[in-house]
Amino acid sequence: MTDAVAIRPVERADLPAVADMLARLADHVRPGFKPLADVESLDRYGPTGLHLFEALVAVREGRQVGLCLYTYAFSGWRGRPGIYVQDLYVAPSERGSGLGRALLAAAIGREAPNGCSFIRLGVDKANAGAIGFYARLGFEIDEDDHEMVIEEERWGGLLGPP
Repeated sequence: MTDAVAIRPVERADLPAVADMLARLADHVRPGFKPLADVESLDRYGPTGLHLFEALVAVREGRQVGLCLYTYAFSGWRGRPGIYVQDLYVAPSERGSGLGRALLAAAIGREAPNGCSFIRLGVDKANAGAIGFYARLGFEIDEDDHEMVIEEERWGGLLGPP
């Protein structure tokens, strides 16, 4: 690996590689799981469309080898915005090279001028490697909060009469 890695914002031409990296990440965390994100949804909702998420790619020798996909969060307690890292992927050939850290640092570098003052992320409880990686960088498990989700098919109870 003699050529340097370039980290840059995702472009439309990167979207097939982004979809592939998301599929590889999903399979790594939950073997056999197939994410629903495809080129069309990434294009529609991402930085080349509605801007509902941002993404950075790491490129070495013309090949995408890393991804940091994030959204914005605002903390009423902090009174400041931050970023929520939804997906961080590093190709197996790049693991241990510092690329994951570099992707997070690039996201901070890009968003700190906009006032972002924290990073929040979720880690699959079974992904011990990722938990260790984030802990080494200084992330802590937030014992005060539980991440909760409600999927679209269950919105009836939320949107219907009380």
